[in-house]
Amino acid sequence: MKKFIVVIVGLFCCFSVFAQGGNEIASSHFSTVNWIVLIVFLLGTTLIGELVKNKDKGLDAFFKGGNNLPWWAVSLSLIATKTSVATFIAVPAFVFSMHGNLTYLQMTIGFALGNILFVYVLLKEYYEEGVFSPYDFIQNRLGIKTSQLSRTFFMIGATMSQGVRLLGTALVLSVITGQSTMVCIGIIALFAVLWSYIGGITTVVWTDAIQFVIFIFGACFALFYAVGDIPGGFGQMMAIADEKAKLVLWDLSLDPHKTYTLWVGILGCTFFEFGSNAVDQVVTQRALCCKNLKEARKAVAFSVVGVATTWIMAFVGIGLVVYYDIYPLSDVVSSSISTEPDRIFPYFVVNELPNGISGLIIAAMFAAGISTLDSALTALSQTSVMGVGTLVYPKLKTMDENKVVKISKIAIIVWGVVLAMLAYGFSFFQDGGLLALGFKVPGYAYGTLIGIAFLALMRKGTFTGILVGAITTIFVIAGMHYEGISFFWWFPVGALVVIVVALVHSKINNKLKKEASNV
Repeated sequence: MKKFIVVIVGLFCCFSVFAQGGNEIASSHFSTVNWIVLIVFLLGTTLIGELVKNKDKGLDAFFKGGNNLPWWAVSLSLIATKTSVATFIAVPAFVFSMHGNLTYLQMTIGFALGNILFVYVLLKEYYEEGVFSPYDFIQNRLGIKTSQLSRTFFMIGATMSQGVRLLGTALVLSVITGQSTMVCIGIIALFAVLWSYIGGITTVVWTDAIQFVIFIFGACFALFYAVGDIPGGFGQMMAIADEKAKLVLWDLSLDPHKTYTLWVGILGCTFFEFGSNAVDQVVTQRALCCKNLKEARKAVAFSVVGVATTWIMAFVGIGLVVYYDIYPLSDVVSSSISTEPDRIFPYFVVNELPNGISGLIIAAMFAAGISTLDSALTALSQTSVMGVGTLVYPKLKTMDENKVVKISKIAIIVWGVVLAMLAYGFSFFQDGGLLALGFKVPGYAYGTLIGIAFLALMRKGTFTGILVGAITTIFVIAGMHYEGISFFWWFPVGALVVIVVALVHSKINNKLKKEASNV
């Protein structure tokens, strides 16, 4: 406990230094009251994480919470993990952008359908086999080589997507403090590592549940004040937004190059969300922490209500459009926002909202960002140590579990450093905004993972056929990327290519074996 107190004091000192920053976008409006709200949130959540951590030792307690976590807490953690900072800053930024509107909300159809698909397709299989991860399930069905391939694709996809999300949270801190993006990435990664390190998945789930409550209230506050600052209120806001063509919701276009259409939402986004639940250990790990299958199904099904946050933040974006149409941004700020559009909502919060309220909403943004990042760290630690690590160093299988937990905690720190480095690298590639970047970077990996999961469910495919399918998928998606085809289509197409290639290879291989045996 003494070490924990030392860490708390150290983090407090770090934030005391941060409060001294300032630039054109940062504002002195973020007062002492706001800093107190933000610091109390971060340090208070850290203390709660220490208090609620699982007192049991061993891998089952660290990575699965001893299968003793209530379904409602797991569900709130799922919502917090999947919401991420992209919902808080990238959705309003998309609506605020020159050609933005409400068409992104069509994606919430797929977000709901993807959850339902997971509940009835793979969740039961995972619980019946008592696995730690979907890659264990793949190993049981298709062998070690295929499971290692799937773990590799997961680690690549997860590190890339989580790097983007870490960058998004750091941008919020950068707007507040005026510090460099690199420094802000470091402080956010530090908190995420600490929360994951303290007590594994149990601490992550409970801190995520707390953070969900904070960011859902933050989203509602943001919408309320965005509307309240507009003369004429909600009616006037909608009228001006309609004049600017910001209320367009449905797009029935069949053009595969368009990012947000109804068909993308129903098909492409459904596969994306199914993949997030079924083969992305960052999310799947939570669903495997419940007492039984019935509880897990309730947790996943209830998490569908998380789409409400997306709708709220989309209308916050509408409010920003109208507010800054009435009260235009200065030339300096406008120039900076045009370069990094994802800064618009943090700028509004810091400069326009009352003291205390802005601190609460910034805390909500941190909640969304860190809840996703600490989830990723525990998932990456489990996958790298218990999956890849046991093959590279077989003695891990027979090593005392407490020692393996210590190694897993070291892995959390290592992955935290890796994600921080990736986030800094992504800061130079934001031309399409964080929303697009966050979906694109895992696109090369998750289509393959979804395909492998379906093959495992069917017990079909050999390692060679799946490997050929995975390589083929990379080239197919690269071609789709080059042609500008919507990134949501990458997921179902990638899965289909892997499945078809693997099944065709198996059929040809079986035919050749049969012919050879007849000779």
